[in-house]
Amino acid sequence: TWPSLQVVFVVVSRRDDGSLGASIVDPHGDHLADAKGKLRALAQFAEDHGDRFVRIVSVAKGSDGTLRALDLLEPAVRQPVRDFSGAEVTALYDSEVALPYQ
Repeated sequence: TWPSLQVVFVVVSRRDDGSLGASIVDPHGDHLADAKGKLRALAQFAEDHGDRFVRIVSVAKGSDGTLRALDLLEPAVRQPVRDFSGAEVTALYDSEVALPYQ
């Protein structure tokens, strides 16, 4: 079983083989006091259950106002999320591990 996870969007799309696949798209940001904890929990969820999803991304506005995404299916993105010690997670969305959201 999965632990409780309340994401904002679960998107269902058709894969190349015709099967349906789910993606998690979770808007994020520093406006919530538990932003860092929730982002770490989503990264852990992606580690534990990512093979069942097409995408697991966390999306937030970067400091430049553009939408940036952390692709939590990528180990090279999950590790900086785990290691992040700053107070505001916007720094992660401004970093090299984030990509423009598409």
